[in-house]
Amino acid sequence: MYLTAMRRADAGDYGALGELIARAMEDNLNRFIVPNVAGPVRMVPLAALADDEFTVQALRQAAQRGRLSAVQGADGVWRSSKKSVEAYRASKHKRSPKKSGA
Repeated sequence: MYLTAMRRADAGDYGALGELIARAMEDNLNRFIVPNVAGPVRMVPLAALADDEFTVQALRQAAQRGRLSAVQGADGVWRSSKKSVEAYRASKHKRSPKKSGA
């Protein structure tokens, strides 16, 4: 993808390379800058909260199932907070008590 974008840029078409750079910048902002600037309860895109344990897809599924406190904006982007992800992380490793038959 990168090489194709570079070849196209060499031929005078800079669109693909510009998009590649813009996406990389947005991903880095969401993964590294936003989480460190936002407080623990500030709502940020799930991409800013993903880590080695929870991918963006896993967090989205948890939000859709109601297990992670999150909201989906009018732009379609799911947002949550560090505090909510930590609460989800703590609850995920606890088993709910089994119901006994009466």
